[in-house]
Amino acid sequence: MAINFNTPKSCTSRAVTVQGTVAAGSFGLLTIRLDVTNTATPTRNRSFYREIDLDNTASATSLAVNASYTLSIVPKLVGSDTVTENYSFSYDVNE
Repeated sequence: MAINFNTPKSCTSRAVTVQGTVAAGSFGLLTIRLDVTNTATPTRNRSFYREIDLDNTASATSLAVNASYTLSIVPKLVGSDTVTENYSFSYDVNE
């Protein structure tokens, strides 16, 4: 028996492609943020984020990141919603 907890569909899945580099010997943090705005109904404005740990502490070479991550937007998008994607890398050097 298959169970679907998202019926009826209550969210919109949004894939975000990211590219960057984590320095050798470092622990990286990737932060992805989706800002949803709606000029017709400002009460629908909201933000969603996801943080991904990137452990490169044991490596003597940089870690190239080229990946796609999916975030869920709840409630699902309507035609007048606009989505802005942002992502950033930060890291601590392992000294």
